[in-house]
Amino acid sequence: MYTAILRVATGKPDLNFNMITTPFPVYQLMKDYEQAAGAFDFIFMTAIALALIPCVMVQFILNEREKQLKHQQLLSGMSVAGYWASNLFFDIFMAYVPILLIIMLTFVFDKSYEGIWVLFLLYPPAVVPFTYVTSFLFSSDINAQIFTLFLHFLSGGLFTIVVFVLQMIPVTMVWGDALRWVCTIFPSYCVTHGILFSASGSLIVNSRN
Repeated sequence: MYTAILRVATGKPDLNFNMITTPFPVYQLMKDYEQAAGAFDFIFMTAIALALIPCVMVQFILNEREKQLKHQQLLSGMSVAGYWASNLFFDIFMAYVPILLIIMLTFVFDKSYEGIWVLFLLYPPAVVPFTYVTSFLFSSDINAQIFTLFLHFLSGGLFTIVVFVLQMIPVTMVWGDALRWVCTIFPSYCVTHGILFSASGSLIVNSRN
């Protein structure tokens, strides 16, 4: 079309020309923002998956406590240390089943951010003792399940986003750094925060510079 216009404008019907365009490269900052946006969706799905693991676990703990099954085992000669140690090792072993599946899916769908498989492998030894401690706050397994589900989903999904936004804004940067250390008591937050930092840590570094 441009050739025809120029031929008419110049009065030269045999005019030919070649045009080469070189678009500007995509800035690295735009790539970092795109990667961070993709990580937001990933950590929300991860937070849901991670919240289901302690949610199922706490049900059996409270169920044994409600039905006095733990008391029966202690009366049969089992020690308190043996009871908790056996439950601890079994729950950690069972938690690795969905964790290994999550790790496999991250590689299949090309969501393997750098080093996040280490966070997933460390999650079961961290969340099982944490769930045991929080289980003593409840006497009903239903209440414990609901609380555990929302606690890990909020800490793994919402708290991670809030801390990231606070750390990106210069005015609230100090509050974000302080809140990050407070939220590290939640194992789910540690995993999702590590994923988000692996995907967009350069954005935080650039905002501070």
